[in-house]
Amino acid sequence: MATHEIERRTTFSDASIEFRDAGDGEKRPTIVGYASVFNSESRNLGGFIETVHPRAFDDVLSSNPDVLGLYNHDKNKLLARSSNGSLKLSVDPRGLRYEMSLPATRDAEDVAIMVKEGLVTGSSFAFAVRKNGGDVWSTDDRGMKRREIRSVGLLEDVGPVVRPAYDASSVVVSRRAIEMALGENFRPNQTMANAARRGLRVAEKRDDVDQRLLMIAERLVNREVVSVEEVSYLSEVHQRAAAARAADWTGSPAHAEWLLAGGESGQKWVERRTAAQDEPAAISVASISGEASDEEADHRAEGDVSLKPTAGMAAACRRGLKLYEDGRGGDGLVPATISWARKIAARESLTKEKVVKMRAWHARHKVDKKPGWDKPGEETPGFVAFLLWAGAPGARWSAAKVAQMERGEQRDVLGKDAAEVEEEYGTLSPANLAYVESLEGVVDEHGPWPQEGPAGAHYIEISPFAERGMKCSNCVFFEAGACEVVQGSISEDGICKLWVIPEEKMSEESKRSEAAVVEESTQGATPEEDAGVATAESEPHDDALAAKVKLAELNAVLLRTRLQSSSAVR
Repeated sequence: MATHEIERRTTFSDASIEFRDAGDGEKRPTIVGYASVFNSESRNLGGFIETVHPRAFDDVLSSNPDVLGLYNHDKNKLLARSSNGSLKLSVDPRGLRYEMSLPATRDAEDVAIMVKEGLVTGSSFAFAVRKNGGDVWSTDDRGMKRREIRSVGLLEDVGPVVRPAYDASSVVVSRRAIEMALGENFRPNQTMANAARRGLRVAEKRDDVDQRLLMIAERLVNREVVSVEEVSYLSEVHQRAAAARAADWTGSPAHAEWLLAGGESGQKWVERRTAAQDEPAAISVASISGEASDEEADHRAEGDVSLKPTAGMAAACRRGLKLYEDGRGGDGLVPATISWARKIAARESLTKEKVVKMRAWHARHKVDKKPGWDKPGEETPGFVAFLLWAGAPGARWSAAKVAQMERGEQRDVLGKDAAEVEEEYGTLSPANLAYVESLEGVVDEHGPWPQEGPAGAHYIEISPFAERGMKCSNCVFFEAGACEVVQGSISEDGICKLWVIPEEKMSEESKRSEAAVVEESTQGATPEEDAGVATAESEPHDDALAAKVKLAELNAVLLRTRLQSSSAVR
């Protein structure tokens, strides 16, 4: 029977110990428990809630499978198995019941004692749903995804488990279930994949990289949907990287982790998707897509700008509060800072005045960041204060929120505040912003351009205009020796036809040269194109449709300019 991948669930219905006649006059210990309870809602499993139908095990049990009876999922702690009759499985109105007649081994005796003493209080089962109808998905009126398991195609093992402090540690959810629950909103973009690929190349030369991060990086490279728990872990990685970031950090362990977690694009992607970390919470469709739910609407202020701290800010403050409690905060912290940090850690909505103060604090204290200030066990008071003011997520968030409040949350063509755009890309014209957006969309769908060939980026290693600032290292797509839109290793002094360089990074002579090429390109346009430009310019500036038309026409001119320039270079 075709099945999906193995999953594991834990049931918190106490296992019990009974002593039954073994037929030889001796009483043999038997563990009795429920591996699965029917129609009982699970906790949030990373974007969905699950129930098991009362007939879910009918098909698999009718095939007389050889199911293992294990302790704590460990195949080295084999307690029973159905093929020799020591494990009996049955279904009753409550759920899937197991009876495990224990062998005379030291492991079995230890488990029996722990069950009897109440040290082992849960049960677990490993399974795979049958393909084609094994589960049914729906969405409730709160926007929460729900999964009902209708038919189990494979039952691998059952048995008692030590009840963990956090039950997430005993649950293994299939990648398919995660994808069904979270959908495309939790699929990494191509820019993150490119950064993670560079990180994996760097990690090959190191032996100090966390294995879990390497596994997640592989998923980013393949653009597989990641779970809420994995997003939360990536948020922690970016927190560490932000604290360690310095001018000369390239090649450091923190820089390698930062790349593996998706780089700059990954950091922003994770911040938008990080789930609340204190308690598992329902993830609604609105919260994933960025639309405000009714609960979120309660956290609006000053021109409908949400002032609720992000999960990344909360995580930074929790870390700062822990260091403060450990005595690493120094003598300069005032009670108000600690009080506000606790509110941010709880993700309570802030006031406009507090957001403005946060932005000002981070602007004043940029000079405080020093290499090694976050070294574990030697954290400086300045680093603790940085965390208590919500760390790097708080710096970016407060700058963006102040900009939104000052501009009435006006948005540009990329859906970002002017402050966010300038921080990420530098000063770009509307046409170049539209060009950036279109290129990123193409890369997301089709992958990056090859360097060579008729359909390539026409890349050359040395730009004839490098001294004027027209080189790869100044391009918005260049990052850590690679390009987000062009394949392969990229030279800092190279250039290709896809370049986008902020105005402040180009010399005055180069700006005049580009303007001249654009003017020549427009002179060579067809009458219909000239008429289109004139029509767009004659429309009122506040006409959204006319603005979009003009941007499209400017983008077309820019593309012609790139093609002419690349032909001249080659």
